[in-house]
Amino acid sequence: MQRIISLLFLLFFNTMLCASITLDGVLDEPEWADAQSFTELLLVDPYVLSEPEFTTEILVLSNQNGIYFGIKNNQPQSTRNNDITARDRFISSDQNNIIIDFDNNSIAAYAFQVGSGGSIRDGIWSNENQFSAEWDGNWQAKTSSSDSSWITEIHIPWDVVSMKKSLADQRTVRWYFSRNVALRDQTYALFPADTNRQRFLSEFEPLTIADFSSSSLQVFGYATARNDFIDDDLSSDIGMDVFWKSGQGKQLSLTVNPDFGQIESDNLVVNFEPTEVFFNERRPFFTENQSLFDVRGAQSLRVLNTRRIGARPDAGNALASDIDAAIKYSDKRNNVSYGLFAANESSGDGFTGRDFYAGRFIHRTEHQSLGFLGTYTDRPDINRTAAVYSFDHEYLWNDTLRFNNQLVLTDINQDGQNSDDWGGRIRVNHQINANSNQQIELSHYGRDFEIFDFGFLRRNNLNTLSYSNSFRFNDFAEQSNNQRHEIRINADFKRNDDGKNLGAYFRFLDIWSFKDSSFLNWYIEYLSSGKNDLFSRGNGLLNTEPGYTASFTYHGKNSGKFRYHGFLDYTDTFLGGQGIATHIHPSYYFSDNYFITWEFNYTDTKNWLNWQNDDLIGAYERKFFDTILDFNANISQRQELRLRFQWLAIDATADQQFRLNGIGDLDPTEQPLNDFSISNTALQIRYRYELSPLSNIYIAYSRGGGFFREEKTSIGDLFSPGFDEVNSDNFLIKVRYKFY
Repeated sequence: MQRIISLLFLLFFNTMLCASITLDGVLDEPEWADAQSFTELLLVDPYVLSEPEFTTEILVLSNQNGIYFGIKNNQPQSTRNNDITARDRFISSDQNNIIIDFDNNSIAAYAFQVGSGGSIRDGIWSNENQFSAEWDGNWQAKTSSSDSSWITEIHIPWDVVSMKKSLADQRTVRWYFSRNVALRDQTYALFPADTNRQRFLSEFEPLTIADFSSSSLQVFGYATARNDFIDDDLSSDIGMDVFWKSGQGKQLSLTVNPDFGQIESDNLVVNFEPTEVFFNERRPFFTENQSLFDVRGAQSLRVLNTRRIGARPDAGNALASDIDAAIKYSDKRNNVSYGLFAANESSGDGFTGRDFYAGRFIHRTEHQSLGFLGTYTDRPDINRTAAVYSFDHEYLWNDTLRFNNQLVLTDINQDGQNSDDWGGRIRVNHQINANSNQQIELSHYGRDFEIFDFGFLRRNNLNTLSYSNSFRFNDFAEQSNNQRHEIRINADFKRNDDGKNLGAYFRFLDIWSFKDSSFLNWYIEYLSSGKNDLFSRGNGLLNTEPGYTASFTYHGKNSGKFRYHGFLDYTDTFLGGQGIATHIHPSYYFSDNYFITWEFNYTDTKNWLNWQNDDLIGAYERKFFDTILDFNANISQRQELRLRFQWLAIDATADQQFRLNGIGDLDPTEQPLNDFSISNTALQIRYRYELSPLSNIYIAYSRGGGFFREEKTSIGDLFSPGFDEVNSDNFLIKVRYKFY
């Protein structure tokens, strides 16, 4: 009876507490006086664990509405950077970063970042120190400022993520708090842990809070209207996302006709390589609660890549496939998590939709984890099915050694023919001391290892031995301008399954960071001779000669209205040719929330090799130009106006055509080799208004143009045809609204 009376009193007290907290960036409610308080921070970047220059107080409390954090950051106004960026953009200002492992098992932790000007960004940490920004949570934050300090107030609802059931009226989570002082380029943390170290998630400390987690249902509706000016076509569509969380670890997500209006566009890319380019996921349904399925491996392997869903179909002329529906279910129980995923594409003109399925299981203890991810893809237009089975294991030997092992099996059936193969890795991470670590990795992907149906891998038929080492030096005199000095060493040795040497790679990188937040680095890379078995697209091995790249980068300090960074490279490699590459990126801040940036990339090389067809390879003098102009107006925390314009151009002057002979060398031919020119442009003007967290109205105008010609055209003359030859011209209005 006494326990029941206590619980009723606690519920009544917290109901009153819910009604009295106003999220405004001002910690003036009386409830904050009874919150848990933390004040003892350490300087962790540079990793010296000394007392920080500025003091911080973190307050924590919870009620029926969620978890609240109040942070007072003492610091004079003159030493602060208050830049304001749109939601989920990189925060360059002073910031607070809270990371919470809600299930207290080191499998995944959710990051909540708040800039001093009110900018917010979120993401997920997994695999100890692997960060992904591909998650958007329903949470809020407000900031306020005075001459002597700035304050952050954060509200994280209980249904922000699916968390396992608590058996008591209190919940113990594991958490991490850090504070970044931008103009000092320093990070303070509540515990002696840092993202640069081999172990991060497992170093979190427990935090006990009153638990009020309960079930929730969120329903988002989509509506879009789009006018295609090229085809003179006006179209509209609707869709829906549903997220149900049990409050006991279970979550069910459903989407119908998702993401039919692409608001976030990918950068323009011209890819001459024989391998594909990876693009991040941007669609809300496929990023929600996706960390469980995010299994990665060596050489950029992703066992599950949701960008395959809705991509160009296997038949017909459509550029993309519509998605009928997708469903995702997950459950968390103590140290076990599992999930199921399925998606179905629509059939269209000349093609049949594909089906995608996945299942995930992971078990975590204090020192190790064991996981399984299986995927299955049905591609009826090419009579192909693909099954993939991935087993991953991590073992924390002690505070300094970490082992990661992975085995991936593929089973492909196409036109009645079966093929199977395997891939995997063994990786050892060693924290030598507080400021030095090393990693060695051995990986293999077989000749018939095909994962591209639902996953991503740059190439198969590859065996790699990789080694990396980094050293940080932080012990500088107080009067010194130096803050940290870091040296990184990398080496890769590659062979294919035939035992052919694909070349070795060595890199030495030297980084100097200064107390005014500026830094410079230089590096030199060396590529040994070897064989290239992909360049000719299956028409024979190509013998490559040694080459190198030398680079110098400088990044100015993170303050003032005018800021800049850039680099200059000199390259002399067999495939890339000989020449220079430069990058210049100035920015001008009219105020904290209005700024413009211009990114300029230029490459000028000779003897650049480009595959033509069959065994023919051309050598060119190539001029490459890529520029991006961004104007960002963060009118308020709820309104954003953005203009982005990108122009990419290539002027390639033919030099000599070669034929690849039977021993891998290039023989000159008498056949003519044509010059060629490429020019692509992309313009987007976008306005966003936030109705409520994760509910937005978007108004966007997008225009793209481009051409390819087998003739020489100077860079200066490429803009007009690249802009005038329009291939897309659209006006879009999109609404995503949370109904429930």
